[in-house]
Amino acid sequence: MTNQEIGAETLFEKLPVIAVSGGDTAVDSILMEVMKVLTAHVHADIGQITLLPKGGMGEKLYVLKDCQPWLKKGVNLKPLEPNKGFTGRVLKTGESVLIRDIWAEDDRQGGNPFLEIVGSMDYHYIQDIKKPVSSIIILPIKRGNEIFCTIELSRYRNKAPFSIDDKRRIEKFSRRYGPLIMDYVIDVRDRITVNTAHDKLLKMARLIASNAPIDHRGAVEPYTRHSTADVVMALFKTGSLYESSYRMVVAWKDDVREVLLANFIPSTGSSLRDGFDSIFPVEGEGGDRRMADFADRIEKMTGFSSKDRELIKTCLDSIKSYVIYPLHMLGQELGVVILSSRHPSFWKYLHMNPFLATYNSLLKSFLLNERLINFLSDISLKIHNPGFYCLGAIKGIIVKRAPEMLTDPQMINALNGMEELFTELHDQGRVLRWRYKTIDVIKWIRVFIDRKEPQFPGITIDYHLENGPLEKGRKIKASDEQLETIFENLFTNSIRAINTRIEKGATIIGKIDIIIRGKSGTIDVEFKDNGMEYETVSGRGSIQIKEEMERLRGRIEITRQPYRTRLTFPSVSKQERS
Repeated sequence: MTNQEIGAETLFEKLPVIAVSGGDTAVDSILMEVMKVLTAHVHADIGQITLLPKGGMGEKLYVLKDCQPWLKKGVNLKPLEPNKGFTGRVLKTGESVLIRDIWAEDDRQGGNPFLEIVGSMDYHYIQDIKKPVSSIIILPIKRGNEIFCTIELSRYRNKAPFSIDDKRRIEKFSRRYGPLIMDYVIDVRDRITVNTAHDKLLKMARLIASNAPIDHRGAVEPYTRHSTADVVMALFKTGSLYESSYRMVVAWKDDVREVLLANFIPSTGSSLRDGFDSIFPVEGEGGDRRMADFADRIEKMTGFSSKDRELIKTCLDSIKSYVIYPLHMLGQELGVVILSSRHPSFWKYLHMNPFLATYNSLLKSFLLNERLINFLSDISLKIHNPGFYCLGAIKGIIVKRAPEMLTDPQMINALNGMEELFTELHDQGRVLRWRYKTIDVIKWIRVFIDRKEPQFPGITIDYHLENGPLEKGRKIKASDEQLETIFENLFTNSIRAINTRIEKGATIIGKIDIIIRGKSGTIDVEFKDNGMEYETVSGRGSIQIKEEMERLRGRIEITRQPYRTRLTFPSVSKQERS
């Protein structure tokens, strides 16, 4: 067996273990293993994989430099024009190319297509990935005769350039294994994208169905993760029907800030106004009149911390192009989302992909729903007080000053009609109010696991009961949305911990154990896994769990070595349920 075959066999042993974990890092982990094998095969220093959707722009899936990932979170490269540069030559001929020096003024086929486009490429990409190298090999990966992906391998300029023999060896590998590997990667990526979309939409639904204030930061996260934007800003209208205040969220790299723009009256022609053309996205350039006026108003506003103001100013100064997406619906001004880039004239790359377009539409619906619920609740409260009290006062005055009027059928019908109207309006305002329910927590967890198992076939999920069947204390007062928030966060943390352990080289099958114990007046749920500690990004998940447990008058305990989370819920007795 050749070294090439040994490397491929080892690779194919690792891929299923990584893929079945189902985490959002699975694709990067798979691509890292693939690039390590390919770069080692021909002693390359840098390896890149570019996806070429039919009729679309090229997308860098992965860049490996010195055996370490270079394309990290927060680094948004400008999408590639696939028909230009040396990649364009590969697409035109359908054959791989070997270039001894990409910086040479002329190559044997006349001209240097790389030098023609280098000025339009990302500065950091040029400095870190292109400047240090000279020799490259670009390989096409095909489905039939159609090229859907390319692999580019590079050597530093202080090393000998690639040879024809290197090119032949890597061509043999790519023809034999390339389409199989990339189809596998794309399938895993699509599955993760679907799961991610499902989770985000579930979280949105839980948010609106709960009595917790809207998590504006969480609502913005999908735009930062699933778009090419370097800076995402969102303004959500808040307050009563007659107020004009906005919650502004700014997301840049890993920093997310939320500030209140109190009494912020939109200017004439602003996208915050629901005008006749507000259904269309608005394109603009950094420093244009719209953005300059906005920056000037922000600068003059008070109530910001110095750090918040500095971040907002930094973000606004970095914008070279942007697209504004209004969130208005049914005549209600709900706010805007702004996707912006450090690249000039980047508008066509800031258009939303199908998932984001769907998410954006649902976000508008949910924001409208929340606003209407707030209005109805406000109306209901005003009907109750002062509505009923005013009606009672009117009756009291009539009794004192003109009691004979209460014998008039018309007056009686009018007063009764007003009372019935107030009662109906009051009840309608209460219909959409959030309420606790009595929930069988053991049955709920069983249904939750049944739903999760098909999404993560490579994870073993076990749960068992201690202290018998827990017939007397298995029900709690909660809402489905609260339990969803708690257990989704716990499950996400476990998947991330398992993925981290696999990425560190462990060959394991992920396992999650849920242990339920009954005690006097409480029910304990212990959640543990066989993963390892990982670096948290925002820590919002743990905060959400703690907040929901406090609302349920329960408690959360976290122990380490081994890491486990114990939730304690107050149980509901039969007397309370009846």
